[in-house]
Amino acid sequence: MTTAASPDLAHTCEVALRPNDFDWAGHLNNSVYAQLLETGRWEWGLAHGVDLRHSPLVAVVLRLQLDYLRAVDWDPVGRLAVRTSLAERSAYSFTLAQDVTEPDGTAVARGLVRLGLVDRHTKRVHRADLDAMLGTTGRTT
Repeated sequence: MTTAASPDLAHTCEVALRPNDFDWAGHLNNSVYAQLLETGRWEWGLAHGVDLRHSPLVAVVLRLQLDYLRAVDWDPVGRLAVRTSLAERSAYSFTLAQDVTEPDGTAVARGLVRLGLVDRHTKRVHRADLDAMLGTTGRTT
């Protein structure tokens, strides 16, 4: 069973762009968008007290949907914002909605990423108990 998640579990972070993030046409390379989303996911987890760096669990991407909305032109010292929020959850996975925006708020990409948890040693699938991970057990929103 999949349920919608509460909208208060959102976090926005700024990500610096690097000169090598741009292609020869002067646009942000399409592969960089997936990296921006990953940075946003890590920042989202850390902002909510979830740090899997030293955990026996690792988050694995089960599905990535990425819509490119607008080109980002050459700016080797530019910054983009990545807003990440919990969109859905089920017993064994959860989905994060992510928006990438320019400093003026213009949306340049939108993503949905479904993640699962796997034990890093046994490679077995683990229940995605987000309430326990996020400390939201019993919280109403």
